[in-house]
Order: sequence, then structure tokens, then C-alpha cells
Amino acid sequence: MNNISKDILWEIANNLSGQDLTNLCLTNKRYYDKICNNKHFWYWRMYKKFGDVKIPYYLKKDCSNNPKHIWDILTMNTIYKLFKQKEYICNMSKYVSCGGYHTGDILINNKLFMFGNNYHGQLGTGNKQDKYIPTEIMNDIRYVSCGREHTGVITTDNKLFMFGSNNQGQLGIGNDNRNTLTFVVGDINYGNENRNIPTFVMNNVKHVSCGRHHTGVITTDNKLFMFGSNGWYQLGTEDSINRSEPTCIMNNVRYVSCGVYRTGIITTDNKLFMFGCNEYGQLGIGKKDIIVMRPTLVMDNVKYVSCGAYHTGVITTDNKLFMFGSNDLGQLGTGDTSERLVTTNVMNDIRYVSCGWGHTGVITINNMLFMFGSNKHGQLGTGDTQKRLKPTYVMNDVRYVSCGGLITKIISK
Repeated sequence: MNNISKDILWEIANNLSGQDLTNLCLTNKRYYDKICNNKHFWYWRMYKKFGDVKIPYYLKKDCSNNPKHIWDILTMNTIYKLFKQKEYICNMSKYVSCGGYHTGDILINNKLFMFGNNYHGQLGTGNKQDKYIPTEIMNDIRYVSCGREHTGVITTDNKLFMFGSNNQGQLGIGNDNRNTLTFVVGDINYGNENRNIPTFVMNNVKHVSCGRHHTGVITTDNKLFMFGSNGWYQLGTEDSINRSEPTCIMNNVRYVSCGVYRTGIITTDNKLFMFGCNEYGQLGIGKKDIIVMRPTLVMDNVKYVSCGAYHTGVITTDNKLFMFGSNDLGQLGTGDTSERLVTTNVMNDIRYVSCGWGHTGVITINNMLFMFGSNKHGQLGTGDTQKRLKPTYVMNDVRYVSCGGLITKIISK
């Protein structure tokens, strides 16, 4: 790119702001011919500012009918804003949740930004268009949880809003058959309509966890409410009937984590209970290939649990990391690929764990990040695509990590 033959006007134009250059190109034919209608100039200018940047096709398409043929200027301005917004998000982020194919980010000013796949309205933008850059959705948000195709957020005054897929009642807004006939095929209720804008569900909520097709909520008085898909008894209701409205399951619960077809909860006295699908031993009860219909005690002295796709991570009150469940990609960090049916101590001095689809991230008490498991898409941050069977050091000074379907996002100190 540096070897390209360029006109002296390029250097002059490159020192102008985007708006000044736009105005000049629209009023000066010489500039218009040599710069505004010259794609090589814009590629050169973008290369100087950002390095190799691929111009998104949707930008070209949106600007292709511009009567002055200056889609390049619009692209330049858009890309500049994109980079500035990404820089802003990275510097201001205080909490992030990575879902199946979308991400929610809360800044230190409590603004919620969403980006990624939006086919089911899980970004809350009011439409189903994917977002390639973080897009502001709501103010005064203190917590977000991204499931596979739905999202839950809690405001600073403890109100719960939900949006995205609702085909199994996972938004908790009740059956809506105003425009559709309610009928059931398998465990899918086709009378529940999706929501592409944040929709109020309930008050006095302090925590929410969105799983594959179900949701868990804890109120400020420590009551556990569950709703959504229940074909694997993941709601803890002792039946397999879906719930489209919040249903109280237990009292004295301080934390809930919803994975794929299962749920883990921690009571106020630090006991871990699990229920739902146990096909790979992901409930940690010593056996598999069964469904656990009700909350079942797994271990005591637990302060945190993370349910991934088919594996689970737990941190005890003395900072020991235990892993169990599927291990075909090394996501348990045990050094092999054998599943574990019981809680297995993997590391000590751990303060946080996040389990994704087939990978895991952990943060030590001195803020070091270790990753293990699937790395096909580079989700371990190791600079390659080789899976890791053991915890692998990645970086220092990490405050938070979120492992999603095929991605990982971290917040550094």
C-alpha cells in the first residue's frame, strides 16, 4: 500500500477533517476528480490511519447510490467513528456478557451496548438487523446476561427487562396469542412471540441468568424464579412443562447460572444445587445419562458456579476451582479429554471462572488469566488455534472474563 503512486494533493487532503474534505470535494472539481472519486486515495488514507481495514460490504451497498459518488468519504467517516466507538467501549467497559452469537457490554456510566447476531431481536434494537459495532440500547443498567438467542438486563433500580427469542417462554412475559394460535410441538410453544425491544418483566430483581432456552432470576429477597424451556427439567419444577411466566422455585438463593438444559444455584448458606440434563455428568452427582428433576445438593462451601454448554465450573469459599462434565475439547483443564462425573479439583487460588460452549476462562486471586479447551476460533487468546487440555497462562491484570459460544471477552484493570 505504501508503494502506491499518489498525487501531492493526497497529502494535503489527508490533513483535512472528514467534514472539510467532504465540503471541498463537493465544491471543487479538481479535488473531486483526483481524490473524491479515486478509491485508491481512500484505501491509502485508511491504511495510514488504521492499517489493513476491510470495508464492510453493507457500507458499500448503502452508499452506492450516492449522487456525488463519494461513498468513500462516508465510509471513511463511518470507519473512523467505528474505531473511536470501539476504543471508547474498551476503555469504559465494567461488565460484559457473551452469549451464543451476541454480546452485551455495560459501561461505567451504566449505559448498555449490544452487538452481534440479532435474528431473534436479542440485541433489543427494535429490528432484526445484525450489529457489527457496539450499539447503545439502554441507560441505567447494572447487569446483563446473554443467552443463546435472548437477553436479560437489570436496571439500577432493580427492574428486569427481557428481549430476543421467546419461542419457549424464556422471556417470562406470559403467553401472547393475540396474533398467533398457541400450540405445542415437542417442548416449543409457538404461541410465545419474540421481542426485539427491552420488555419489562418484574421488579425487585438482583440477578438474572439466561441459558439456552430458559432463564433464572433472583429477587432482592433471595427468591429463585425460573421460566422458559423445561423439557429436561431445567426449571426445577419436578415436571417437564414449560413456564412462560416467572415461577418461584426456592427461597434463600443468592446465585443462579443457566447453561444448556440445566441449572446451578447457590443458596445463601453456600450450598450448590444442580438440576436438569446430566448426559455428560455436568451436574457433578457421580453418574450420568439421567435427568435430575429437582434441585439436588452437590457440594457445600461454594461461592460461585458457571454452567457452560455441557461442562460446569465451581469455585469454593477457599478459592479452589472444581470442574465436571464434558471434556472432549479439554474444557475441564484436567490434561486429558475424559469427562468427569464428580467435582474435580483443577486449580487453587481462583477467584472467577467462566464456562463457554467448549472452552473455559479462569482468573486467579492475583488477577492472572488462564484459558483452556477449544481454540478453533482463537477463543483462548493464545495466538493460535490449538486447543489446550491444561490451564494456559494468557495475561496479567485481568478483572473479568466472559466465555460465550465461540468467543471470549476480557476486561483488564
